[in-house]
Amino acid sequence: MAGAAFWSVLVLVLWVVAVGGAAWAAVRMIRQPRRQPPPQLPSPLDILERRFAAGEITHEEFDEARARLREHEVDI
Repeated sequence: MAGAAFWSVLVLVLWVVAVGGAAWAAVRMIRQPRRQPPPQLPSPLDILERRFAAGEITHEEFDEARARLREHEVDI
């Protein structure tokens, strides 16, 4: 009789642990913040335009570099 009570309590405890673990996992998944995509790096043309706007390069250097970039552009 004592053995049956032990197994009944053990099964009850295992069910409580299983249901509690499932509830904990569900709450954890729901509250988990969404991952943001990594920030996009600026394109070479963006960098070139910023350098020209900041006065780091002349108009001639800008035109030459832009022409070189366009030579290597890949059509998507």
